[in-house]
Amino acid sequence: MSDNIIVKTVVGACVSFSFILVGNAITQSFMTVPALVVDFPPPGSPQHADRARLLGRQWPLCWTVGNRFFRPISSLGFLGYTYAGYAVYNEGTRARSDWKLFAVAAVMHLTTIVHSAVNMQPLNDKLEALAGRTSEKELGEAETIARKWASWNRLRLLTPLIAGSLALSQIVI
Repeated sequence: MSDNIIVKTVVGACVSFSFILVGNAITQSFMTVPALVVDFPPPGSPQHADRARLLGRQWPLCWTVGNRFFRPISSLGFLGYTYAGYAVYNEGTRARSDWKLFAVAAVMHLTTIVHSAVNMQPLNDKLEALAGRTSEKELGEAETIARKWASWNRLRLLTPLIAGSLALSQIVI
């Protein structure tokens, strides 16, 4: 690892960010969404529309935290890993770590950011719309949309796990 205390501090913070994001993704995919869709009535049943609208009202509570807390730390992780890769690259042969692994960690965080914007935000919008601005047909897809969200969220578990693990491997060198 670099002898530069600033680089060490940045990498340490980024590793923390990565594993915080992993924990959040585990919580959302394997706890929050399953709790929201447990015993979800089948489409066409009398309780289905009410339950789908309830899911739509509950959903903003789930993703608001992500937008306000996890999006910034994912962005800071990207910037920090990019900085660490650049700083270690500039050390040249004196570097005791591999700048390429920090670059991969940065790309992993960038992947998380882009995936969140391109794939997850439209699902967030669909789930929130269930609260009242949607048709009966879309209400029938409520559970499917929530499960798809949880499935797609696994990428947001994997990418920071890879990033944090790669960076951590460079810290212990």
